[in-house]
Amino acid sequence: MKEPSPSVAVVTDSTADIPTAEAEALHITVVPAIITIEGKTYVDDGKEITREEFYRLMPTMSEPPTTAVPSSLAFEKVYQRLLDEGYQRILSIHVSGRLSGMINSANQAAQIFGDQIHIFDSGQFTLALGFQVMEAASAALAGMSFESVVETTRDAQDKVRLIALIDSMEYLKRSGRVSWLRAGLGDLLNVKLLVNVSDGIIEKIGLCRTRRKGIDQLDSLARSWGPLKRMAVLHSNLPDEAAMLAEQLRNLSSTPPLIVDITTVIGIHVGPNSIGLVGLCK
Repeated sequence: MKEPSPSVAVVTDSTADIPTAEAEALHITVVPAIITIEGKTYVDDGKEITREEFYRLMPTMSEPPTTAVPSSLAFEKVYQRLLDEGYQRILSIHVSGRLSGMINSANQAAQIFGDQIHIFDSGQFTLALGFQVMEAASAALAGMSFESVVETTRDAQDKVRLIALIDSMEYLKRSGRVSWLRAGLGDLLNVKLLVNVSDGIIEKIGLCRTRRKGIDQLDSLARSWGPLKRMAVLHSNLPDEAAMLAEQLRNLSSTPPLIVDITTVIGIHVGPNSIGLVGLCK
């Protein structure tokens, strides 16, 4: 006997950094952001330009790359397709509204469909957003009600943690997204910056003269989170270093750590050779 199809669809954007295999297995629909590199526009799907290629070329680019959110029409088409497929409600979970206009574009499209679409501001990005999406999608596939799926997402939002070691402050400073960097750290571009992200706010939690000391601090902070349901090691073109850190910390999580080369849309702001950790606490 065929099991009933889930009634709730889960949508997110490409800044969630959910690996393709996981997104497909959990029936997650991903709307890609847009990136422009030296006058040429790409869809943030890793096909037209790979993440490895982007980070390799980034230091030599003649002008800083820029990003844009998908149009409201792009979201509208996705929502309409999912409703046509038989979903009754859609939970659309996105990058923090404090860091991007993605929520605004999704909201504009959602207004057409009334209460069939619910927009959720994750307060996060990369897999700190992605883990919220994955938890929501797992609940939807389990046949939970729409209200329960939303509550599952809120619970994950409260339990997710994101820390990172930024190799060079040049890119973050250039992005203009972090006011305290503009205010007082312009003369510290050669140190490594440790940051925490919470509710869409990037906070400085430390400065390190060497990468080794920074990695040690990431390790220590992650262990302070306690047992984890999910964990990910994020990096911008540091696959070997990310794999080593994942091996160091693999016993913290119930599931094997994901190792993700972060999307170019985020990489524009953190630059190459940065590394971070995301944990979903139990």
